[in-house]
Amino acid sequence: MSGPISISNDIAKKTFSSNTHPPINDLKSKINFTDLDIFTQGQPFEHFKKMREEAPVFLHPPFFNDPEPGFWSLTRHEDILKVSSDPKTFSSQAGTGTMITLGREDRRHPKLWRSAVDHMLNLDGDMHINLRREHMPFFKPNYVSDLRIKVQAKVTSLLDAINTSQDCNFVTAFSQQLPIFTLSEILGIPESDRPKLVTWMEFLELAQYIQVEQMKKEQEGEQNNEPVNTDMIDMFNNMIDEMFEYGRDIMNAKRKDPADDLLSAIANAELEGHQLSPEFLDGSWLLIIFAGNDTTRNTLSGAIKLLTENPEQKQKLIDNPELMPNFLQECIRMISPVMHMRRTTMCETEIGGQKMGPGEKVVMWYGAANRDPEVFSNPDQFDIERANADKHLAFGIGRHTCIGKPVALMQLEESYKQILTRFPNIHMSGDWKVAPNNFVHAIQEMPVKF
Repeated sequence: MSGPISISNDIAKKTFSSNTHPPINDLKSKINFTDLDIFTQGQPFEHFKKMREEAPVFLHPPFFNDPEPGFWSLTRHEDILKVSSDPKTFSSQAGTGTMITLGREDRRHPKLWRSAVDHMLNLDGDMHINLRREHMPFFKPNYVSDLRIKVQAKVTSLLDAINTSQDCNFVTAFSQQLPIFTLSEILGIPESDRPKLVTWMEFLELAQYIQVEQMKKEQEGEQNNEPVNTDMIDMFNNMIDEMFEYGRDIMNAKRKDPADDLLSAIANAELEGHQLSPEFLDGSWLLIIFAGNDTTRNTLSGAIKLLTENPEQKQKLIDNPELMPNFLQECIRMISPVMHMRRTTMCETEIGGQKMGPGEKVVMWYGAANRDPEVFSNPDQFDIERANADKHLAFGIGRHTCIGKPVALMQLEESYKQILTRFPNIHMSGDWKVAPNNFVHAIQEMPVKF
C-alpha cells in the first residue's frame, strides 16, 4: 500500500489542455476576470450579464504571466448545474476544484500552494465521501441545535458591545467576530487563540492579489533596473508561517489527545488506510478557517447593503418575521459569497453546445448563475418573497454542496432576528471596501449607523 495521499504531489507538474475545439461564442466587449481590481467594486454582475447573453460558455484568456492555458467560463444556471452534477466528467481532483490555475512552478508559495491543493474540496469519489463523512457529525441537526444556543448568546454580547451612538465598521464589530466564534466552538480552538484567526483571514483574502502585484513589480523592476521592495511579501510570509505552525501544533495535539470536536475528527481521519499527510493536515486547516468563516461573514455584511438599498423589503421583513428563512435565501442568492469553483474535463464532452476535450479547465461563476433570468424573474431585484430564492447555487450543488450550510443559515437567522429587533434603523453610512479577490466576495469595511 502506498503512503498518505497528497494530491499536490500528483499534480505539481501537471499540464492542462487548451481548447481542443474552437469556441462557438465570442464577446463584443473585453472582459477579464483575472484582473482582481474589478472585484473591489463588488461582483461584476454587468459583465456576467453580457457573458450570459453573448458567450455563456466563454473561452477566457489565462492569468497574467501564466504558463497554463485559459479556461472556459460558465455563467448560466443550467450549465453550472450540469457540471456540478457530473463529477465523473468534470473532476475536482484532476486539477483542483478551487484554483483556476496552479500557477508558475517558481511562483508557488512553499506552504500555501500545497495546502490550497490538499484538502477535501479537491477530492473525487470515495476519498471525498469518506473524508466528508468525518465532518458530518458536527453539522447534523442535533449538533447545530445545541450550537444555536451558544450563537444566540454570542450575538447578544456582540450587539451589546457596540457603541450605537456613533458610526462603526459592521465587519470588525460583528460580522467578522461571529463566524470566528462559531467556527472555534466547532473546532475546539481555545478562546485566547481566536483573535489570531481574524488576522490570518485578512491576509488570506489578499494572498492572490499580493502575489500578482509582486510579479508585476518584479517585471517592472527588471525593465527599469530597480530593486523591488519586499516588505509586504515578508510580512505576508511571516503571517502564513505562523498560521500553519499553529495549525500543525493543534492538529498534532488532537492526535495525541482527541476531544469531541471537529479538529480531533480531522486529525485522526484516514484516507486510503493512512492518516492524513502533513500536506493534508495543512490543507484541512486552511480550508476550515477560510471556508468556515468567510462565506457567513460576507453574507452578514452584504445583507446590510441589501436592506439599506431596499427599505421597503426591510420593513416587510420587520412586519412579517416569518419571512426570515426566505429573506436569508434571497440574501445568499444576491450576494453569492463564493464567486467560483473550478472543474477539469476528464473526457470529450459538451456544455451548452460547446464541445470540449479532456484536460480542459471549466470555471463556474455562481454570482452569474444566481442572477440568470431563465431561472429568477427580475434577477437583479431583491425580493424577500421570491418563490424560488432557494434555487440559488451559492452553496454549490451535488456531492460538493457546502457541508457548513446548516451552520451558516443558523448564524444568519440568529443574527438578523436580533439585529432587526434591536436596531430596525441600522443602515449603511458610507462606502464599503471589498478585497481584490475573485474567489470570495470579501467585504472588509461596511460602515453603518444605528
